[in-house]
Amino acid sequence: MDKVTKNRVVVVGGGASGLMAAIAAAENGAKVTILEHQDRVGRKILMTGNGRCNLTNMSDVRGKYYSSDSDSLDRIYDTLVRFDAGKTRDFFKRLGLYTKEKRDGGVYPVSEQAAIVLDVLQSACFRLGVCIRTNCEITAVRPVRSGGGTVSVAQYICVEQEQKKQNRDKSRRIAKKEEIRYDQLILATGGKAAPVSGSDGSGYELAKRLGHSIIEPLPALVQLRCEGFFFKALSGVRAQGRVWLLIDGQETASEEGELQLTDYGISGIPVFQMSRLASRAIYDGRRCEAGINFISYIAQANSGVFDETIDNHMKTFSYKTVEEFLSGLVHKKVAAVVCRRNGIASGKTVGQTKAAKIADCIRMLADFRVKITAPNSFENAQVCCGGVPLDEVDENFMSRRYSGIYIVGELLDCDGICGGYNLQWAWATGAIAGTDAALRTVP
Repeated sequence: MDKVTKNRVVVVGGGASGLMAAIAAAENGAKVTILEHQDRVGRKILMTGNGRCNLTNMSDVRGKYYSSDSDSLDRIYDTLVRFDAGKTRDFFKRLGLYTKEKRDGGVYPVSEQAAIVLDVLQSACFRLGVCIRTNCEITAVRPVRSGGGTVSVAQYICVEQEQKKQNRDKSRRIAKKEEIRYDQLILATGGKAAPVSGSDGSGYELAKRLGHSIIEPLPALVQLRCEGFFFKALSGVRAQGRVWLLIDGQETASEEGELQLTDYGISGIPVFQMSRLASRAIYDGRRCEAGINFISYIAQANSGVFDETIDNHMKTFSYKTVEEFLSGLVHKKVAAVVCRRNGIASGKTVGQTKAAKIADCIRMLADFRVKITAPNSFENAQVCCGGVPLDEVDENFMSRRYSGIYIVGELLDCDGICGGYNLQWAWATGAIAGTDAALRTVP
């Protein structure tokens, strides 16, 4: 199609998916306006990858995403074939940003600075004539069934206070209200995770007003709160190990890597990867536990060779306290907690303790069970699980309720594991929706 089309595309939200949608629409000839309710766009981009911005991941996407059903997962994978990690790298290269791939498939800017990612996106918007308006609150969307509609916007601006009011701030905010017409509207507001970045959940309400259902958004890629006073004693411990999730007694997921223990529970990348499953299970009223193997690094921990080695060490180090003995295997704080949980006094030596008791301690180090009570809050979460069901949008992410309205990014019922997968979803959905919105024939 000829790219002289001048569809008026309004993008609500200036995060990763919104900026991508705006650039894709503008590159295909649309007149684009971004309405962002923060005082600047792209705040969450600056936070990703600990400020280094893990743009995407070159690994196979299968098994890296979650949604409410298998059909939705198929839709996700189809999307990520249409706009894959390679296309994301090509897109940023066109904007002048070179990237590098790490051993785990993660892709970062060569400079490993998230700020440069936002810089090139904003520069592209400026070059393409995208109008970016900040401090905007969307109060209503009024679509027309045949297509197009209006957005009611309150844009907050600062004005000077009268100088005589010395005891007050010298500026105040007032709302400038107006109606903005659109041919195509793209909702890219983000979810509820990390509200400091501007993700306040307002997009869910907009989608509901447009007739969409919402699968309850819950924190994902987040720490898990656990039952047990002993966690205060374990706070600050980092340990390589394996962690697995049990829902109603059945092992559901397993991860390995560096675990972090806090005064309220468990954290670290392995915990983040399975946290959305725990969030959803707890929300559904199911019983959640985590099992931790602190000695998974010992390849033969369940073998006779390992048992024989431990027996020999017990004889050699019979003069040591049990805590000291176990500290040769794990962090001393973990050793102390395990001893207490098995009723072994802190000063008791190996020689003074029954071998069966020490064996119980070893078994607990390999299978340390804790009850999960809740995920941490949205303030601590990197993404949400839940959102608008994928069967309520078409293959280009246009709403099946109203022609000309698109829903992209984290607003949809899709979330990925750590490693650049969530940003890839944002880039892919934004690019596909923005292109379709620009090229769609206006009634």
